[in-house]
Amino acid sequence: MMYVHCTASVNIKQDQPIDVKAECKKVASSFVRRTDRFIQLGLLGVSGIKEQQVLDKNTALFMVSGQGNLSVFNRLCQQRYVENMPPKPVDFINSLSNTAGFYIAKYLELESKNLNLAQQGFVVENALLLADANLKTKQEKCILLGGVDEKVDASNSPHDYLDLPLNTQLGEGSNWMLLSGEVEGAQASIEVATPQFNQQTLLAYLALLTPTTHIAFGQRMSNEMIDSIQLLLPCLLFEYRDECDFYETNILYVLNKFIKQQQGNLLFIDGFEGQYKIIIVI
Repeated sequence: MMYVHCTASVNIKQDQPIDVKAECKKVASSFVRRTDRFIQLGLLGVSGIKEQQVLDKNTALFMVSGQGNLSVFNRLCQQRYVENMPPKPVDFINSLSNTAGFYIAKYLELESKNLNLAQQGFVVENALLLADANLKTKQEKCILLGGVDEKVDASNSPHDYLDLPLNTQLGEGSNWMLLSGEVEGAQASIEVATPQFNQQTLLAYLALLTPTTHIAFGQRMSNEMIDSIQLLLPCLLFEYRDECDFYETNILYVLNKFIKQQQGNLLFIDGFEGQYKIIIVI
């Protein structure tokens, strides 16, 4: 079991006007010139952690994303294959998978492990499992885990490759939590069930769980599956969808929001391609 000691979130809805660069200048002005919007979104998110707590320099950084810095990849393709020009140096550097992690670590003055994970489906759950393993084996004492996803331009048909209905609102965000294996001073505990379930094994597992006060569902979950689970577990629905549009790592926003409200325990169930994962917050 891991313990959450600090959280910070920046959550932006699809039609919410916000100048990320201008906001980033307010908290990390010296980091704006050579960074792009994706990195600036990451810096803006972790600035909330920096405001609350001074981190030990040996704190590990685990940064996750659904698509990574896709906008810089698109710019590189435009420069190379449409304009027939070599890539701009800053874009080329920022295309490296861990460049955002480098700037965030520098901003926070961290000197420890710096990992970047990107994938569609269960990226947050897998990162939490990795963090748990690192803490249990004493490889790390503290881990700053965060998710960053930038809203993709509509011209790139994001609904197609995300396998989402066309009416799904697409947001973006930068959400972070400081984790350790120590309970002292913690705001909550968090645990990811190790198995990956199918529909049958998920319902069987849920039937054996101790009662929970709240439940929430990932935005890829079908209404039919949600209805089946709510019949099985008649607990309060922790609703977040009115204030959080879809992005791959918005699970961290939901967890942070629940922890901040401190109103019991939460069972978060996420689904992807017929498989399911469970996160428990107490």
